[in-house]
Amino acid sequence: MINAFLQLLYPKCCFACDQVLIRSENWICTRCRFELPSPGLFLEQPNWISHKLDGLIDYDRVHAYYVFSEGGKVQHLLHQIKYKGQEGLGEYLGSCVGRSFSVTDYDILIPMPLHPSRLKERGYNQAACVAKGIARASGIPISETHLLRTKQVTSLIGLNRAERYKTLEEVFEVMRPGELDGLRILLVDDTLTTGATFLAAGAKIKAASTGKLSFLALAALK
Repeated sequence: MINAFLQLLYPKCCFACDQVLIRSENWICTRCRFELPSPGLFLEQPNWISHKLDGLIDYDRVHAYYVFSEGGKVQHLLHQIKYKGQEGLGEYLGSCVGRSFSVTDYDILIPMPLHPSRLKERGYNQAACVAKGIARASGIPISETHLLRTKQVTSLIGLNRAERYKTLEEVFEVMRPGELDGLRILLVDDTLTTGATFLAAGAKIKAASTGKLSFLALAALK
C-alpha cells in the first residue's frame, strides 16, 4: 500500500520513453522492452558490427545488445547511464545481457576502464556497471584490475576511426598479462561507435597475452 502511494506521489518512469511505469515494471516499460532495436547478441559473423573492427587485430567475436541512432531511445538510455548517475540501470541492462551467456562461454569479463581523473569526476565507470550485471547473471568472473587507462585524451568527437585509434593507441596498459594467457576474454563497453576504443584496448591485450579476445557493447551505432 505504501509503495503504491509513493508511486502516485513520485511515479517511476521508463528510462527509454519517460512514460510512467506500472507496478510490475522496473527501469524500462514492457513496450520498450519489445520495441528497442536489437541485432541479436549472436549474429553470424562477419556482419555490420564486426566490420567496424576488422583489419587491425585478431579477435574472436563481437556482440551488441542494442542498436542505437542519434536521438533515439537507446541513446537516451546510454545517456542516463553515462552522464546521469544511473548505475543501477547499467547493472540492470547488463543482467539482461548476461542471461544470454553462461559461465562456459567466457573465462573473464574486463570492462573498458576510465582514466582515474574521469572516474573521480563521474564517481563510477559505466562499462563496469554493465559488466557487473553480466557477471551476476552469467556467473562469468569480472576483473577491473587487468586493464588500466593510464592517459587522458581530448575529445574524440569528429574524428574518424583511424584518427581515434591513433589518439588512443597508447592510453591503455595491461597488468599481470600472464594471468590472461589462454583465457577467453570478453572486453565490455557501453557503446561501440567507430570501434577505435575497442581496437586500441584490444591491441594491448593481444600484444601482452595469449588470451582469446572478444568484444561486447551494450549498444552499437548503426
